[in-house]
Amino acid sequence: MLDRIKKEPVYVGFVDFEWQSLSSVERRLIGLYRALSEKEKTQIRRLSEVLAINPTETDKIS
Repeated sequence: MLDRIKKEPVYVGFVDFEWQSLSSVERRLIGLYRALSEKEKTQIRRLSEVLAINPTETDKIS
């Protein structure tokens, strides 16, 4: 029976430490993103990919 126990690592305080390094704006954006539906999250990901493309690099590709 002991061989069936699944042990997971324990990260006490790890999440709190990461959140402290974020600004209040970043924490707010993360909270708002988590509140979105899956469809909205997909649209945001697509939009951010388009905005992240460097126009000078796309000219070289074309």
